[in-house]
Amino acid sequence: MARFSVAEAATAGLGVIGRRPLAVLAWGLVIFVATAAPMYLLLWAMRPDFAMLMQVGQPGPANDPQMIGRFMRLQSGVMLFQLLFWLWATGVKAVICSAVFRAVLEPQESRFAYLRLGAREGWLTLLFLVEYVLAYIACFVLALLAVVVVAIVAMGGGPQAHVAAVSTAVVIGLVALVLFLWLALKLSMAAPMTFVDRQFRLFESWSFTKGRLGKLLGMSVLLVVLLIGIEVLFGGLMMGGVFALGGTMTWLLEPGAVQALVREPPLEIVRKLGPAIAVAGVLLVVFSTVVTTVFCAPWAASYRALLNEDPARA
Repeated sequence: MARFSVAEAATAGLGVIGRRPLAVLAWGLVIFVATAAPMYLLLWAMRPDFAMLMQVGQPGPANDPQMIGRFMRLQSGVMLFQLLFWLWATGVKAVICSAVFRAVLEPQESRFAYLRLGAREGWLTLLFLVEYVLAYIACFVLALLAVVVVAIVAMGGGPQAHVAAVSTAVVIGLVALVLFLWLALKLSMAAPMTFVDRQFRLFESWSFTKGRLGKLLGMSVLLVVLLIGIEVLFGGLMMGGVFALGGTMTWLLEPGAVQALVREPPLEIVRKLGPAIAVAGVLLVVFSTVVTTVFCAPWAASYRALLNEDPARA
């Protein structure tokens, strides 16, 4: 891609899937193992507490101190697991994203399905964590400002004040959305720049994207349309697969069926829902792998094309 092409950049992920299907399959296996293993360890370590939860609502002493204590320990453990799993999942995302970038920017480095575990992956993990934190802070600040402004407008009292408050909230929401998208595009080259330079890059993307936001916006719009199409396709496949291969699930629609199911032992629940869980799990892994590839590749392709247009701006 000598010059920037919106269509070629947006569909770069489909090109990777078509050229390297075995590599994409390997990425899916990594995602599956990296996601399933922590979940299995959590269920194994906390299986007595999960079994206790299954008994909630059954006849027994109300406000049992022992059960309340176990519930609090379970809640604390799950919260800690969520934090650790977020860090772990961010690292896994960086590894897969690096593999996609490598397939686009360095196609000759195809050994081990483009998967590596080194400085690039570490820097990308740090970049993603910083971006998550900054996005959270930005959303919190914008939401707080919106609440303050809307509250001030609503203090006028009367029906007109309520209408003005709703209108103000809508306008602030639209402005915040536009601002967020603008910031996201300005920093969109941070990941491929971090990968290529093997160093942390964030605000360097700000100057690199100057005068190029129109091209990146067009690519992003086409990419969103593509991702929506993939989501609709996989949603249909999942519904069809669960009902076709998972056996008849109509018994779940019977009155009281769900309530009775959750009172069953965990292994019995897995046995009854096993086929449906297996089909849905496989499709979810395939879906997440395809979406990750289709989403990550365009940014690497865009960076390469924009760099080729004007190497002096790199």
